[in-house]
Amino acid sequence: MRRENAIETGDVSALRRALTEVPVRANELIRWGKDCRIATHPLHYVSDMLFNGVLQKGTELELVEVLIRSGAALNFQNEGRDTPLIGAASLGAEEVGLSLMDAGARPELRGGFGETALHWAAQLGEEQLARRLIPGTDLNLKEEKYKSTPLGWAVHGWCNPPAGNCGRQREVVLLLVAARAKAEPDLLQSEMVRTNPEILRILSARSD
Repeated sequence: MRRENAIETGDVSALRRALTEVPVRANELIRWGKDCRIATHPLHYVSDMLFNGVLQKGTELELVEVLIRSGAALNFQNEGRDTPLIGAASLGAEEVGLSLMDAGARPELRGGFGETALHWAAQLGEEQLARRLIPGTDLNLKEEKYKSTPLGWAVHGWCNPPAGNCGRQREVVLLLVAARAKAEPDLLQSEMVRTNPEILRILSARSD
């Protein structure tokens, strides 16, 4: 069985056999999507298949463990794009992100437009992952596309739940505020904050 098929079906034994036969496959990009235009690292592919509903939740951590034990690069970046950790955070694969952190993935690395895994964990309300990411990340880093910090992303996700939403944005906001993330004036003055009394109360208390 091909390693991508093993990941898609959650066949841990087949994935282990494929990587034992050809170890370099732990880092060879998987081409998929329309006309195979997407090229994804195997660790990232696990999160993609979870998000797309192809991989049944429950086997992802064993797949990740097999990949890591076979030498998969935790911090792989293809031309400055997402690391597996950023991929996990952005695709709602919180448990995968935690597993990657346990293995030594670097939280400070930035993705395609300068965002970190914490930006995504904040937006999707991944409380446990955000808690792990906060100590190793610049809390006031503004990414290049929206010019917003992880706190801004958490507020946006709270008011506009994204695909893959884990629903704990409020808890992430409280974590960021407790860690002394800065509430920018433009965030405090934004409509989504001004029209949400609870968010306004939390952020206003921090900005005093």
